[in-house]
Amino acid sequence: MRTLKPALKYWLFGLLLASPGAFALPGSVVATENVKARLVSEASAIAPGQSIWVALELNIRDGWHTYWRNPGDSGQATTLKWQLPPGFTAGDIVWTAPHRFEIPPLMNYGYAKHAVHLVQITAPKDLKAGTPVTLSAKAGWLVCSDVCIPEDADLQLKLPASAEPGAMDPTDAALFTAARGELPSAQLAATTARIAGGRLIVTLGKEWGATLTQIKSLEFFPYEEGGIEYAAPQTLTRAKGSLELAMKLGDRPPKAGPIRGVLLATEQNGNGSVVVPMEIAAALSAAGPAPAAAGEQADESLPVLLLFAVLGGLILNLMPCVFPVLSIKAIGLVEQAKKHPAAVRAKGLAFAAGVISSMLCLAGTLLAFRAGGEQVGWGFQLQSPLFVTLLVYLLLAVGLNLSGVFEFGGGLAGIGDGLTQGDNYRASFFTGVLTTLVATPCTAPYMAVAAGAALSQTPFIALCIFAALGFGLALPFLLLSFAPWMRSALPKPGAWMDMLKQLFAFPIYASAAWLLWVLAQQTSPFGLGAALAGAVLIALAAWAYQKSKSSSHTARVAALVTAAFAVVLAVVLPVRFADVAAASPSASAGGAHSADEWQPYDAAEVAKLAAAGRPLLVNFTASWCLTCLVNERNAFSDSAVQEIFHSKGVTLMKGDWTNRDPAITKALAAFGRAGVPLYVVYNSKPGYTEPVVLPQLLTASAVQTAFANTPGRAAAP
Repeated sequence: MRTLKPALKYWLFGLLLASPGAFALPGSVVATENVKARLVSEASAIAPGQSIWVALELNIRDGWHTYWRNPGDSGQATTLKWQLPPGFTAGDIVWTAPHRFEIPPLMNYGYAKHAVHLVQITAPKDLKAGTPVTLSAKAGWLVCSDVCIPEDADLQLKLPASAEPGAMDPTDAALFTAARGELPSAQLAATTARIAGGRLIVTLGKEWGATLTQIKSLEFFPYEEGGIEYAAPQTLTRAKGSLELAMKLGDRPPKAGPIRGVLLATEQNGNGSVVVPMEIAAALSAAGPAPAAAGEQADESLPVLLLFAVLGGLILNLMPCVFPVLSIKAIGLVEQAKKHPAAVRAKGLAFAAGVISSMLCLAGTLLAFRAGGEQVGWGFQLQSPLFVTLLVYLLLAVGLNLSGVFEFGGGLAGIGDGLTQGDNYRASFFTGVLTTLVATPCTAPYMAVAAGAALSQTPFIALCIFAALGFGLALPFLLLSFAPWMRSALPKPGAWMDMLKQLFAFPIYASAAWLLWVLAQQTSPFGLGAALAGAVLIALAAWAYQKSKSSSHTARVAALVTAAFAVVLAVVLPVRFADVAAASPSASAGGAHSADEWQPYDAAEVAKLAAAGRPLLVNFTASWCLTCLVNERNAFSDSAVQEIFHSKGVTLMKGDWTNRDPAITKALAAFGRAGVPLYVVYNSKPGYTEPVVLPQLLTASAVQTAFANTPGRAAAP
């Protein structure tokens, strides 16, 4: 069964509006408002042990369509559930070749006007002649136009049982002949597949012979869902003695094994152009290319993607979730550099190693989830209430450390590691780890393009891009560690440094408070209460740990036991409650508009509004994305922008990614993005139907410019 689809909203709506014909009494023909369905047999009778072909015929209303076995970006395949007499068996549906239905940015596979689905029925060998046979089936289909409506019908087919195999019934012979002409024939000639540069490449080898020269175009329809981007162009290239069809990989790239599907080949012969459907099982190379080859074949724009990743990492340093951490880290750099310049350089390298290794760790986990079929993107860990709770604890402990409540070596996770106190390389490394963790709620310009492209590449190339992102994030501190002339521009050390260190605790507390607000959007009151209780326990553990340093032996042991118990209990509480009864975040979480202004994201509704020429703004956001919240407060709450939305009749739609949502992940991937924010505008000016992506650092003027040429309400289609 296909997973939840964007058209679900219309299915539920359709259940209320579907015509009474959809619930007609069982029969050989049932008519609904949009489809007339019937069961028909190729044979006039059935004999013991005989296999016959029956067909589910759907005559579909003009302008509407049903779906193939792989429906594409949205929809659901037609189904048949049989109720057969004892001993009878039914095979799977044998699917005729599908057609494409493009509703930008979606692509669906299915049938318009007429569909015939063949099924083989086999009688038991002990069937008695003269026994009337009733074949019953519940057929279900999703029929779509501007909206999608699920329909079903209870169908029956009555046949006599005969001693000898039944003759072919001439009544519907043409129906079965035509259907068989649309079935893909098995192609035994060599077909192979490989993955390179974020593309699936199917190769038709020289064994195809003269057929290769006759093929003018190819289309591939995969059986497995998610392997390719359905709406992306499929590129045919002709090599010496072979043809190659290249397709952009989807969110669930195929693994080693055969790539199964249907090839529609347009061939040129003496009778003109004909479309020939062929079923293939292209052998996918089990062993991928060597790393060096992967880099060469991956993409001509790989150097550009690496540059974008470095620039994105650099800009992340200026984001409000990262800047306080790095500022604290640089407090003692000047004085330490005078005494131990070599140690400063080594610590810079340790910090960079912490950033890059933790970035690769996150990227590897993300890629592993996606390889397993999960639809996740950048910042996926922040969609876990448990992870958010633990990050709150970490930031709270960092803040308490900066405030002087406790001292732990060089500082928890290396924050304020006191470079003047010696060579604490481990602390520098874990400061880099923490920097990566607090950077994940932010998506900087350039970074989004690089991260989105990385997820469509081979794992090796993807990891290279994420490593470049980590290098960009670590680069400013690395340069300070190695460049004395840059350090000379920093303020001279003095007594002010301790006060500044304490002052920087407050942005850290603010970050922890913000994450608690995020948690409130993700989980139940029990989960939020558990996190708040855990925060108190973390503060108790910090205080007890500090007291253990200046107490007698017995008091020290008691204080350490108290601290350890408090930490364990603080972790156990969110493990028990953080994911219990999670509440759905509001569609307007973090936004400047009320829930009735921002509609929840729905891909089918986007397609409908885009096709109707209605101006539309889709805001992909998340409560844990600080960049998103800043953009929304600065841009969408602006009075001039709100006036434009009202006067131009702009539909506002919000894709809230605070909790995991595969439909939103898929929509982000369609625009080459792996995370939020993403702002997409449709029909911003007359005659221009292509969606426009707005800048990630959004301003009120950028939104006004986007809709400057949009007709007002009276002129809108």
